[in-house]
Amino acid sequence: MRRSGVSASSPVITPHAEYTIHPPEHKILWPRVIDKLNTGKYEMLSVEDIPSGMISIVLKLDHFTMPGSIGQTFLAALAASTAVSAAVLPSNSHQRSSRQDAEEYEGYMFAYFTGSSVEGEKIYFAASNGNDALSWQELNGGEPVLSSTKGTTGLRDPFIIRSHDGGTFYLLATDLSIGGGTGWGEAVRDGSRYLEIWESNDLVDWSEQRHVLVSPETAGMTWAPEAHWDDAIGAYAVYWASDLYAEDDPEHTGTSYQRMLYATTTDFVTFSEPKIWQDAGTARIDSTVLKEDGVFYRFTKDEGAVTGCTDIIQESSNDLLNSLDGWEIVASCIGANAGTAAVEGPTSFKSNPNDVNGEKYYLFVDEYVDRGYIPLETDDIANPDWQVSASYNLPTSPRHGTVLPITAAELETLTGAYKAKRDEAAVTHRESSEEASNGTVLLPGLYADPNMAVFGCEYYIYPTSDGYPGWGGKEFYVWQSSNLVEWTRSEKPFLTLNGTDGNVPWATGNAWAPTIIERDGTYYFYFSGQNPTYNQKTIGVASAPSPEGPFTAEPTAMITNEEDVTTNQAIDADAFYDPISGKYYLYWGNGVALVAELADDMTSLVPDTTTVIPGLTDFREGTFVVYREPYYHMTYSINDTGSPDYQVGYATSDNPRGPWTDRGILLHKDVSKGILATGHDSVINVPGTDDWYMAYHRFHIPDGDGTHRETRIDRLYFDEDGLMVPVVPTLTGPAPERIPGCARKEDCGKGHWG
Repeated sequence: MRRSGVSASSPVITPHAEYTIHPPEHKILWPRVIDKLNTGKYEMLSVEDIPSGMISIVLKLDHFTMPGSIGQTFLAALAASTAVSAAVLPSNSHQRSSRQDAEEYEGYMFAYFTGSSVEGEKIYFAASNGNDALSWQELNGGEPVLSSTKGTTGLRDPFIIRSHDGGTFYLLATDLSIGGGTGWGEAVRDGSRYLEIWESNDLVDWSEQRHVLVSPETAGMTWAPEAHWDDAIGAYAVYWASDLYAEDDPEHTGTSYQRMLYATTTDFVTFSEPKIWQDAGTARIDSTVLKEDGVFYRFTKDEGAVTGCTDIIQESSNDLLNSLDGWEIVASCIGANAGTAAVEGPTSFKSNPNDVNGEKYYLFVDEYVDRGYIPLETDDIANPDWQVSASYNLPTSPRHGTVLPITAAELETLTGAYKAKRDEAAVTHRESSEEASNGTVLLPGLYADPNMAVFGCEYYIYPTSDGYPGWGGKEFYVWQSSNLVEWTRSEKPFLTLNGTDGNVPWATGNAWAPTIIERDGTYYFYFSGQNPTYNQKTIGVASAPSPEGPFTAEPTAMITNEEDVTTNQAIDADAFYDPISGKYYLYWGNGVALVAELADDMTSLVPDTTTVIPGLTDFREGTFVVYREPYYHMTYSINDTGSPDYQVGYATSDNPRGPWTDRGILLHKDVSKGILATGHDSVINVPGTDDWYMAYHRFHIPDGDGTHRETRIDRLYFDEDGLMVPVVPTLTGPAPERIPGCARKEDCGKGHWG
């Protein structure tokens, strides 16, 4: 195509068109046109001389539209040249169309940081295992992909966006280094006013870092930047949280609170002057935006609890840059309602077509004091019911970041370029226990939720296999000891929850928190697992002629949590034999504790016996019941298992069904010893004695967390009133104790403990 004789009376401007200009002998003035997007006004900022000769200029006008007057001026300059030719390029000749077609997305990438340390404050990548938003592999061997050489040299809260035309990826991050010694007070008052920015065409090769000033001098910090393309202004709105101080307070010594600011850009190089986007009169941070069916859905951390609690809120608007009163609250207290601890740093996205989990909307939230990122999901973004995903396998320690849908080719490029970190099980296969460097006698490896029992002349522990992201272990092992100190693990798992590839047909992972009991020479093992039929945790049972197995699982779940009386999750079963009545009971639940009588077959419940257990102060999960005159004693776990404050509560009753009397906290952390998150216990009595022991888990020392836990045993005592004395967690564990009269196994009978 050729254009000649273009005049000012015909201002036709073609995006992606290459204009070759042949200036005359004299120089012409060439106007540079910039849209000051924060004001909505276009103006001629400057002109520059173009020397004689041929100059080729490619017009990229799809970031904004020139008003007629500017177009007239622009074309007048072209008309001043002796000749103008244009070769129009197809809009998709070297880039995708204005938005990558969602139908092409077949995977996801995840950018995040990992914690408040020098190494953690860098950018890490993960990729989904196929088209699965809930299953991830760490990239680059679990090592950071990007690090900072500018500003504080710390990077947090990475946000990655695909350009609106599909050709470029931009990555933004907070400039903050808590690991480098910056205190939180200093970070808020005298923190960085800069964004850290990279760009890439393929998610692998990244540009040099740009250190870009965006916040005003009155800002104390610039946190958690994100961006969204806005068709209404033809530019990206970039938004972040800042404390703002008075102009006459240059030292930022006064009071303030966080507001959400924004600026606009077309290239992530130059930015408009910032404006206030959200000012609720109290703190707001960490906004992220998802657009669906022409509606913007904004998720923000309401730090000031204006909407009812300090939590994530969801709002909607038809205008991205509307002021606060132009947004309607759709949901509040999102984390609390989903059962999480304190959360922040939301990232939201819609599932890809043909995602293995089905069509959903996801909201990943950072449970920053506990588990790190947790996925929430809903089927309806406009009328959401946000709930924690039933099963997921996230990277090891993701903190505030972004999930980005990508194509199959991009997924292949990512996983090929960055060596994927192998899914190394944290479980060791050593067959006997060892003395750890902290002096603690332990089960080697990572194990949690220990159910300790006594059968014959042996002690047994049936734990959850730990060390898997999202508590994704699939196998149950049994540990055996004759003296409480030297433990031997079964060579192979006796149950594997892996669908048709395992030996529990109905379960596909999340092998959690088992319990075992003997009746008439048969051993019944109760456990929870992910049930794809119901898309939730259910409780099943397996039986064996020996406490070591072999166990045969029932083909269907025993408790589905679809019964008339339900709990938040059907997990954490505890089987109990009542020596007074001769009955067998099962306790279970999360958030709501339940009890029912076991039927004679031990694989079902007696109808109409399931009831809610009231009166358990701060109950979360993990009930366990024993009898010692004059009481039934119930222990249970308080707080989330990922919290350092996970601990054991205690109650008593004169009936195995209650009512229960609160007796306070029985076991809690000891920070002075580095012992954290002591919970999910079980209790045994050594037959023929009044010696009692408690098994429990805690964070692995020295670097554990909610998915890296270890099993411990400590002595349990009773006072003169028959009540349990608070257990003191130790770094040494118990002294050896054999079961009296047990030189040989056949010297002892069966037990009902545990």
